Amino acid sequence: MYKIAVTASKGGTGKTTTAINFAHAAALMDIKVLLVDCDSQGSASLAFDLNSVQGLSDLLLAGQVDIYNIRPNLYLVGSGRSDIYMVERYLAQQNEYEYPLARALGRFTGIEMIILDCSPSINIINSNILSYVDSVLIPVSMDYFALEGAALTLKIIKDANANRDNDINLLGILPTFFDVRTRISKKILEDLKEKYSDKVFDTAIRVNTQIKESQMNRKTIFEYAPYSHGAYDYYRFVKEALDRLGR
Repeated sequence: MYKIAVTASKGGTGKTTTAINFAHAAALMDIKVLLVDCDSQGSASLAFDLNSVQGLSDLLLAGQVDIYNIRPNLYLVGSGRSDIYMVERYLAQQNEYEYPLARALGRFTGIEMIILDCSPSINIINSNILSYVDSVLIPVSMDYFALEGAALTLKIIKDANANRDNDINLLGILPTFFDVRTRISKKILEDLKEKYSDKVFDTAIRVNTQIKESQMNRKTIFEYAPYSHGAYDYYRFVKEALDRLGR
């Protein structure tokens, strides 16, 4: 099973957009995918027009959860939204070396890929996520602060590896909101590739209005505008990601 965290230490990088379109593209490629919404904002759930009665918070606190079959081969566990703050309190009381999230998600069977949409915060939930996953994907928007956020995220991963027997694999850094018309986008992308070399995906997700429109219509880009630049870019990225995973 592939266990992938989509994370960034800065908001506004296209993290949730990447998580939902990655998950749906993999499902369309006949991979059974579970998308887990780990953010109190519940954006991944809202993207599919779902406000789950029971979510990640219920799974950790009570061992019960609603799992929605949202598309063929694609399943969703919501976050529980505002209730997730109770999870923070619960996890803070656990032994430092116990990771309840890993135990809870370890109960799921028949799934080939789990994608976890993380919050941009440095918190106990994300620490638990990093104890569970084997790969991390970092979306980086084309602005200076996101570039700094990528460096912080990589440091957090390095620190997490110090408490693991096997290191987390960096699946890659995905450039997002790339605007071919602006010098700043080209400069940030150039800096990313210079600093992180082959860790950066060859595919960059270009600025595309139809991606935003797809979210307003509670659809993925593959459903809303399958022939758009956004669909093409995300398809290329997912093919590249699966190649890196050896799929």
